[in-house]
Amino acid sequence: MRAPRERTVRTPAIVGLGGVAVIVTAMLLVTPHANAETARPAAPGALPDRLTKQPLDWQTCGDDLPAELRCATIDAPIDYRRPHAGTLEIAVSKLDTSVPGKRRGVLFLNPGGPGMTGLDTPYWRGQRLPQAILDQYDLFGFDPRGIGRSSPLSCGLTGDEAVQSRPYRPERFDHDVATAQAVAAKCAATPNAGQISTRNTARDMDLIRAVLGERKISYFGVSYGTYLGAAYTQLFPDRADRIVLDSNLDPARVWRGVFDAMAEAATEAFTRFTAWTAERDATYHYGSSPEAVEKTFRDLADQVARQPIVIDGQDYVEQHARSDMANAAITGPEAGVAYLEELQRALRGEPHELGIPGDSLPNDAFTSPFWSILCNDSSTWPRGRQGALDDINASLRRYPLVGDFLTNVNACAFWSLPRAEPDLRIDNRVPALVVQSEWDLQTPGAMGEGMHRALRGSRLVMVEQGRAHGVYDDGNPCAVEAVDTYLATGVLPKRDLTCQATPGQHRSANAEPNAARLLRPSWPGLGPR
Repeated sequence: MRAPRERTVRTPAIVGLGGVAVIVTAMLLVTPHANAETARPAAPGALPDRLTKQPLDWQTCGDDLPAELRCATIDAPIDYRRPHAGTLEIAVSKLDTSVPGKRRGVLFLNPGGPGMTGLDTPYWRGQRLPQAILDQYDLFGFDPRGIGRSSPLSCGLTGDEAVQSRPYRPERFDHDVATAQAVAAKCAATPNAGQISTRNTARDMDLIRAVLGERKISYFGVSYGTYLGAAYTQLFPDRADRIVLDSNLDPARVWRGVFDAMAEAATEAFTRFTAWTAERDATYHYGSSPEAVEKTFRDLADQVARQPIVIDGQDYVEQHARSDMANAAITGPEAGVAYLEELQRALRGEPHELGIPGDSLPNDAFTSPFWSILCNDSSTWPRGRQGALDDINASLRRYPLVGDFLTNVNACAFWSLPRAEPDLRIDNRVPALVVQSEWDLQTPGAMGEGMHRALRGSRLVMVEQGRAHGVYDDGNPCAVEAVDTYLATGVLPKRDLTCQATPGQHRSANAEPNAARLLRPSWPGLGPR
C-alpha cells in the first residue's frame, strides 16, 4: 500500500490496514477456475533434513542495516505441499541479547504489513524492551516470503498497475476494472505468486524455529503481524510460547471485512466529532445538535461539489472534502473543527491550509506481494466486475463518508490462481496477550475483541478511548506493564484489563499518524512509505 522504505536505522513506523483500490492498464479478463490441487502441506516432521537441519551462515547485514544485527538466509519450500519441488530464500536477522543462565529462547518479531520488511525490527524493538526481557530472549526478525530480501515477488506491474490504492470514482470504474484484471493476470503468470500467503509465512516461521534448534518461539506482532501470529498459533499450537498481539485484525473478518471494520470506525469517529462539537456550539457555532453539525459539513461539501476550490491549478472536489473531514475527525474533534474553519476560508476565497492529496506512487515491489497475500489468504472478496460494483454501492450506502475510499475493485475480484486450502479459521486456546486501542482507526477496537474471541486462551488489554496504532510503542503505562510482565514471567493477567488513555496517547504511534492520512484519495495503504 506504500512505496518501499529506505533501509535505515529508524524508529518504527507501525503500519496497519486500510482501503484498497487498484488501477492498471487493460488486459484480458482471466476466468477463475476451480481448485485444481488438494494435496496437504507436509507436516513439520515430514520436511526433509536438508531444510530443517540446514546450516546458518550469520554475517553482517550490510550498510543499510544496523551493525549490531546479523543476517542469514534459509531455504524454504516454495510449496509446502511439495517440499521437494523447489525452494525460495527467507532472509532472517538476529540480535543476541540473552544472558547465559537467564535465556528462555527466541522472540520473533513482525512490524506489520502485509508487505513490510522486518530485518531491522530486532534493533528498534530491542531499544524499547526492558532488560529483564532482553536477558531472556534473542530477538529475531525476517522479511516475509516475497518481500524485501526474501525472494522478492514481482508480477511485472508498471505504471497504474503498480499503484496499490485509489478510491472509487464512477467515471473511472471501467479503467479500474481493466487495471484489476491486469494485476490478476500478470500475477497469475508469475512463478510463486500463488504461494505468497500468511499461512505459508507462518510455516516459514516454524521452519526458522526448526533450523535454529528451538523447541518453541515467543512472538511480538503488530497490526498485520497479529494475524500472522494468530495463524502460527493455529498451525503450530504446541510450538507457541509467549505470544503478544498489538493492534489486531479480527481473523473472522480477513480480508474484505477488515475494510468494513475500518469504515465503521471512521463513521463512529465522525459521530463522536459531531456530538463533541454540538456540545460546544456556543464556541464554534456549527450546530447545537449532532445532526446540525453534520448538516453544516454536508452543506459545505455540497458547496464544494457545485464549485470546486482550485488549489495550485487543481480542483479540490467534494470527495476531497469528505476525505479531509474524515481525517480530521479521526485525529480528534479539535482537528475536525479546525478543518471546517479552513474549508470555510477556502470557500470564501481567503488564504487557507487545504491541499490536494497526491496519488500514491507506483511500487511493484510492494503491490505484487500485497495483492498476492490478500487474494491468496481469503475467498471473501466480491468476484467479477458486477460483484465488485455491487460491493462498492453497498459500502457507499452503509458508509457515505468514507465508503468510496475503502472500497474499489481490486485484483482479488479476478484472481485465478488455484486455492489449494480453505480459508484459515483461527479458533484455539493458545495463551496470548491481545493489546488494543479502542479508537484505533486502522485496527479498531472491535477487531481486537474479535481476535480475543478467536484465541480463547487469551487475555485482552483494551486502552479505553485510545487512538494509538501500536499500543506498546505509544507508551501507555498500563498496557506496557501488562506486556512486559507477560513476556518476562509468562503470567497473563487474571482477567481482561481496561486501561485508560493518557494525555498525548490519543494518536497513532507513528511520526505521521496513518490515521491522519488513511482516507485520502492518495491513501497508500499498508506497508512502508
